[in-house]
Amino acid sequence: MTGSASAGDPPRSGGGCGTVFGIGLIVGGGLFLWVNLTDTPLALLLLDALPVAAVWWPVLLVVWGAWKVLTRLRTGRAGLGFGEILLLLLLILGGTVFTLVQRVIESQGLHPRLAELRRLVEQQSSPFPLHVFVTDETVSLPAEGEVEILISLPAGNIRVEAAPAVEPGTTPASNPETATPAVKGEAVVEGRLQLVKRVWAADDDEAAARADAVRLRTGPLDPESRRFPVRVDDSGTSEVALELLATLPAGTRVSAFTEEGWVRIDGPFGRVEARTDDGSVEVRRTAGPVSLTVRNGAAWASGIEGALEIRARRAAVEVDGVVGTATVEAEGAPVWISGAGSSVTVRSRNAPVAIADSVGPIEIEARISPITLNRIAGSAVLQSDFGDIAATSIEGPLQIRINSAELEVRRASSGVDVQADGGLLILDDVAGSLTVASGRGEVQASRLSGPADFAGDTGAITVRGFGNSLSITGGDAEVDVATDTIAGDVALTTGRGDVRLALPSAGSFAISAQTGGGDVDSDFTLEKHGTDGMPRWEGRVGSGAEAVAISTEGGDITVRVRPAAGEAR
Repeated sequence: MTGSASAGDPPRSGGGCGTVFGIGLIVGGGLFLWVNLTDTPLALLLLDALPVAAVWWPVLLVVWGAWKVLTRLRTGRAGLGFGEILLLLLLILGGTVFTLVQRVIESQGLHPRLAELRRLVEQQSSPFPLHVFVTDETVSLPAEGEVEILISLPAGNIRVEAAPAVEPGTTPASNPETATPAVKGEAVVEGRLQLVKRVWAADDDEAAARADAVRLRTGPLDPESRRFPVRVDDSGTSEVALELLATLPAGTRVSAFTEEGWVRIDGPFGRVEARTDDGSVEVRRTAGPVSLTVRNGAAWASGIEGALEIRARRAAVEVDGVVGTATVEAEGAPVWISGAGSSVTVRSRNAPVAIADSVGPIEIEARISPITLNRIAGSAVLQSDFGDIAATSIEGPLQIRINSAELEVRRASSGVDVQADGGLLILDDVAGSLTVASGRGEVQASRLSGPADFAGDTGAITVRGFGNSLSITGGDAEVDVATDTIAGDVALTTGRGDVRLALPSAGSFAISAQTGGGDVDSDFTLEKHGTDGMPRWEGRVGSGAEAVAISTEGGDITVRVRPAAGEAR
């Protein structure tokens, strides 16, 4: 017998997943059909739909709810299937994301960025031809005294080059229609400006109108500050790609600023200052001091004869050759410096730092950033929070402060001072005095020529080969020392750690070993003194000129004869 509830009902097929899939096909097909019929790029369609979707997406919930109520009143049934629940969750999630994105854009003032992105998409996807307009202008500058050329663009690229030298007795040619009037009563030199305007437009008249809205403005010279302004006025309605080429006399001071675009300055100018908020900066072969500020790009500097100062955020820094002092503040991108002829100071955050073939002194303070030094003629002071350090061929004194990270120092000609909270410390071929406070870390030292002093709480301290006095104080650290010669006093002290020491068979030293609760095992003849507390074992090799003292509260002491080179034990 068939139940009454199912007798008159039409058969139902599955859940609501098919409905969700069908709606998705309708929406996706309609979207791509609109793109094909209107030749509108999908990216532009999404950019235009974002503000509308962020505000009006709850209307879909209202319409859906009204439809469910009408269905209930009309049929008496208004069930909610799995597919409808899934579609509802996706709708709420997508609408919430649209709203949050729109609020971030409004609160952070990102509308100009979206307009620029839209322009770029139009240029790449539209069939609009490229129109190029060039404005040339000659400017007259005082020949005597320093003059600063202040170049500023709202958006665009700036390129500054040095004018070729003019032979004595000749006058550079000028264009009387575009030349800026000379400064009264002063001898003048000339500079040339060329503003290139690129416009993407389907109509020639429209392209010309948009280009005319962007005008080059120059001068006048401020007699007090000696600044000569060069700027571009934009009505704000034109969408024009700009590039300004300035050919200026050598020795001129140059300041170039652009909000979006790159800056390139090449030539023996005086003081140089460049800044870009979204682009790269390159300065080459400049005589005077250089100051660079870069975001979201890169900073290159080479052949700088004066001082160099760089502030970079999310911009890589590369310096090759600077005679004066170099100061770098970096965040979020690596720093490479080579050929620095004077002091270098780097402050970095999340920015790896590498310096090579420089004179020094070097001072680096890094957070969450590795540091690499190679072939430094002067001293170096390094501090890294949670970043590895590698220093090779350092001729001056080296001072290092590091947290829980790895440290490697090789071929240090002068003293080395290390303070570390933990991590692996490797020191090899250190000629000067060595001081190491390793905390909870592990130390591996070899080929030490000067006096060495180690201190560690836990972990292990291993020394292979030293030519001067050696002192190791470990809380509970394991101590392992071996050497071919004894040329100074040796003091090895630890709490509950074991001590292993290998000494040459021929030499002149006196051994004294004490342990509170461990054993003493020695290849040398040692005599035990005392039985209570901490007994002491003593022995002598040769005249006993150098003192070898070993002490541990609860660990074992092992003293071995170190075989000569090439001799098997």
